[in-house]
Amino acid sequence: MKRITTVLKESEAMAVRKAVCVAGGERIVITPMPHSLCDIDLEEWHCEQSIAQRGMHVRFEVTADDNYSGGIVSAIQRIAHVGKIALASRHDRPHRCAAQI
Repeated sequence: MKRITTVLKESEAMAVRKAVCVAGGERIVITPMPHSLCDIDLEEWHCEQSIAQRGMHVRFEVTADDNYSGGIVSAIQRIAHVGKIALASRHDRPHRCAAQI
């Protein structure tokens, strides 16, 4: 399983969500972000820009099977103007109790 995370403009979130669902995304979480955190994640913003110019941003996180992760990243890049996409793998470990019989 892969967890794919990025920061999007709020106006792009629903279109990206639909594209990610079609591409094979299993669990999608969209979380509003305070402007102070957006400044850290989106380095292209300049200090002189007002909050109104920047717009609201959301943290977009999707969990998907490893086979679909490439298609999901492509779907995000096709629709959204993102700066950085983070991929993280989640490896499931077998339970110790099940192994000791």
